[in-house]
Amino acid sequence: MLGTFALILAATAAADPRPELVELQLAGQHRQALARVEQELAERPEPSRKLGLDYLRGHLLDTLGRYEDAIGAFARTLTASPSLKLHAFYWMAYDQDRLGHPEVASGLVANTVAGDPSSPLLPEAVRLLARTIVRGGDCRILQRLRAESMPPPQRREIEFARGECALHGYPEVARSVFVSLLGESQDDEIARLAAERLATIISESEHGRVPLLIGITFQKHNDFDRALIMLQRALGKGNGLPAREAYETQVRMGEIELAQQRWAEASLAFTRLANTARTAADRARALHLEGRAHELQGAVATADRNFLQAYAAEPQGAWAARSLLSALRVEWRAGSESQALSLYEKLTADPKWRPETARAALFLAASEIVRGRRDRVSAWLTKARQGGHDDRLEADYWNGRLAELEKNGQEAVSRYLDVLRADPYHPLARAARARLAAEPLTRTTAAEGKRLAGSDRLSDVYGAWLLLGGDPAGRAAQRRLEQMLLGDRRAAPFLRLAQVPVRRWPLWDKPQTRPEEMLLALGVWHSGSAAIRTQFPLSDPSLGFTGALLLARGGDLAGAIAMAEALRARAPSRVPLALQPPEYRRLLYPFPYRQNIAAVGPIHGVEPDLLVALIREESRFDTSMLFSTSSRGLTHLSLTTARRLAGQLNLQQRLAPEDLYRPEVSITLDAAYLGALLRDFSGNELAAVAAYDAGEAEAILRRSQCFTQEPEELYTKLGTAETRDYVRRVLGSREQYGELY
Repeated sequence: MLGTFALILAATAAADPRPELVELQLAGQHRQALARVEQELAERPEPSRKLGLDYLRGHLLDTLGRYEDAIGAFARTLTASPSLKLHAFYWMAYDQDRLGHPEVASGLVANTVAGDPSSPLLPEAVRLLARTIVRGGDCRILQRLRAESMPPPQRREIEFARGECALHGYPEVARSVFVSLLGESQDDEIARLAAERLATIISESEHGRVPLLIGITFQKHNDFDRALIMLQRALGKGNGLPAREAYETQVRMGEIELAQQRWAEASLAFTRLANTARTAADRARALHLEGRAHELQGAVATADRNFLQAYAAEPQGAWAARSLLSALRVEWRAGSESQALSLYEKLTADPKWRPETARAALFLAASEIVRGRRDRVSAWLTKARQGGHDDRLEADYWNGRLAELEKNGQEAVSRYLDVLRADPYHPLARAARARLAAEPLTRTTAAEGKRLAGSDRLSDVYGAWLLLGGDPAGRAAQRRLEQMLLGDRRAAPFLRLAQVPVRRWPLWDKPQTRPEEMLLALGVWHSGSAAIRTQFPLSDPSLGFTGALLLARGGDLAGAIAMAEALRARAPSRVPLALQPPEYRRLLYPFPYRQNIAAVGPIHGVEPDLLVALIREESRFDTSMLFSTSSRGLTHLSLTTARRLAGQLNLQQRLAPEDLYRPEVSITLDAAYLGALLRDFSGNELAAVAAYDAGEAEAILRRSQCFTQEPEELYTKLGTAETRDYVRRVLGSREQYGELY
């Protein structure tokens, strides 16, 4: 009896056409896959339909551009494979829309939207519904949907669509919808659109909350001129808002002047705010921001005075430590060393200011070392090591520089090796590597590398490889390191990462019940992506790698990178990324839009490796991204910057926010912007990337606080942890792309 059952199972597995169909699709043989699907449907209609082959036929017809035929196949799926009907409705709608029938599409996709609110398909379905309603769909469809049961982003899209429909005949209803959306959030794209609509329907004489919400939204989306108009309108003649809201609105207006680099106007605004502040915290904030305006304008003496006043206003407040650090930077660069050291002592006196203390210590140490001064540096670098991970890495680098000043080559090599071990792709690691390869450290580096290569400890052999690089001794150390890791039970799977053959996927071991699992088994990667994490678990490294590859194949590069990064996080720390398979590394650092990037980058003086690295860190190649600062698309350019660049490039039409989601537009504009920054900073990539993140004025300010043109000094003196992290990630990715492509 058991033997008969086993034979039945074997026959069923052998008869399953899906592994072969998946293999054909992975090989790009879509016509052959379609022929096999149609053969199966003709010869074995009942079991084929239960597997979802009608749906797969529709998918393959779509892939081949046969949209009308695809609609028929998806329609048959509704009865043949009920589990897939929400997906079938969606793709019927999608095809009807691209065939020019949005009114039909909206009715079809409404079935998907009204279905399972937890479906991974819901965000795309809601987006399609909103688009087709605008293009001619029936607004009454929206009234039948239970938006309150949906996740917030989709609920907001539905509510906005209802407001759009109400504009035609029921403006007060539309106003109420849009105000409610802005009251909930001013950050997303729906908020921007709601603010746009409200701005056209409210009266110019209206003051108070509604213009305030519109103004805040415009500010968050970097539409500064309109934000100022609306915020001023909200204030009215001084009685439009309660006192507290009125004060915060004036702070926002000062921040907008600061963002638009109108330094004089910003400083005046914050002077008034400091004089009218009712609390110590408000006064400290206003004085600090006034100092920022003066500092960016170049009036450093006035800025210094403002920073000290901000500290004095609330010595234990939220602005105290950053004000002390700002004043210290100004005074040290101006030559007032004793005053700067007095401020440093204040910082070190309070344990909760440890992060600011570490940055102050690194600022002082770097300033001394680049000028060949070493007497006071050691204590500062010891203090810096009490900061975070990056602070410690920087301290190791500057300790290496200090050792060089002290003619202690062995110590310098040791400290630079610590930097390489911590992060071999860090900007300071690149500088450390260059110093190790140059006189007077060349011989010491080689001797230390050979000494480590003779050790039986894996960490020493790794150090030898880092020090000896690509010379014969370095390659020998690399081979030995690889052999040691391959003999390590935990490390070896991460060095042997390889695609798991289709017929060995665990997916076939049990029936698929969820729609996403069924779609995954059909080779429909994009629609089945929600099941990849469970069907290709990271606990099996090669399975996880295979799953990430499928995400990339389905067009979800951001998801593929995230899954590959999660796999990297599971690898033992002793496994260097550089020794993992190139195919896996290219999954971590993919190069989409390569032809476009390679074409436009050089036109603007930008190396393709740098441009693609910046895009990777900005968006993970997700064209739909809206960043928290309202920057959009692949390159996260703000609309203001994009329009300025478009004007310089003589693009004929006025750039709309939606244009920034188009890769060909965003890549062209980004190359132009990055190229301009590189020219402004004399080819200094680190400075240009910092300016891309923090703004040109901020990068110029930090460069003015340097005593040399060394990128390493500038890196340590960048103003925020966020900008240093951004620079580290972009330049580290640039190194990866340089190695891989």
